[in-house]
Amino acid sequence: MGQGVVGSHSTPVSKAELKARIEQLLAQFKAQPAVARAELRNLLAAQPAAFCAVLGPLLQPLPEDGAARQFLTALLTGWEDLPKILSDPAAMSLQAAVSLAAALARTHPMLDRTLLRWLLRGLGAEPDPDAADPVRVVRLLEVLEAASQTDRSVAVLVQLLRHPDARVRSKAALLAARSLKSGAWAQQRMLEADPRVRANVVEALWGVDAPGVKELLKSALHDPHNRVVGNALVGLYLLKDPAAVTLLEQMSRHESPTFRATAAWAMGHLGDARFLPALAALRHDPEPIVHRNVLRALARIKKATGKSLPPDASAPGETATASGPSPSSHAEVETASVAEAPGPA
Repeated sequence: MGQGVVGSHSTPVSKAELKARIEQLLAQFKAQPAVARAELRNLLAAQPAAFCAVLGPLLQPLPEDGAARQFLTALLTGWEDLPKILSDPAAMSLQAAVSLAAALARTHPMLDRTLLRWLLRGLGAEPDPDAADPVRVVRLLEVLEAASQTDRSVAVLVQLLRHPDARVRSKAALLAARSLKSGAWAQQRMLEADPRVRANVVEALWGVDAPGVKELLKSALHDPHNRVVGNALVGLYLLKDPAAVTLLEQMSRHESPTFRATAAWAMGHLGDARFLPALAALRHDPEPIVHRNVLRALARIKKATGKSLPPDASAPGETATASGPSPSSHAEVETASVAEAPGPA
């Protein structure tokens, strides 16, 4: 019969011990399916977070039509607490959550809808407190982004645009815009007051050559926020707009340090050696955030092209402060996190 069944009230074991026991049960599943099923159920009941945290890598190599994988997939996708576990940073790491969700989605393609529908419980007059928690919502959207296709779930993502938290709205806008690839739909979202939403909508259109996209990107160059402008310039560069390189160079001379920092980030993200002279001029910028992004950009360009600056490529105090693509009269929203990264947190 193998080892005895571990009940739901048994003494908790370490993750390493739990992983080893699950591996044993999977190995004996074909010979003793009833015993394996019963004990796997009990292990999940006894230590749900730890069970889910170690299961992804064990599930991935199993045959998709095999009895063990089919059983575990049905067990977890039919378990009402799966969204709570996947969305809880205290229960498992993002890497572990993505690994498990990806493995489940291969056998259960509708997993994305199941998880997104749980998130809808956080909306309305009497929201589910777990499904309404912005930290959990963003985490679950990150899991879905990495582990599953969300094209079938745009309707749910659009409903999340009503969420009171801007971080949730910006993430939902990013995933919805990526799925729709529509310049017209994205243009409606550009009316959002929160710059994170606008920046994510623009980022979602990178590489999308569809009607209205290039026009939206050009319009976004006049946005008051550095990140929206930077994302728009990356989008135009990817669409081979001939003005994109010059406009990014102009942005690197903007009077605002966050605009200069974003320009440096964009140059590094694109990895084009043509930006080396502009980065040389920024190398001794007095603002720490600009200097940090310049060093990162130089490292990325060297990795991508093998080209780098000579040691004496620039001198201190060389940075100019002329306005870049976004007029200096616009109000600016300046935070370090926005300037340093490609999309909103």
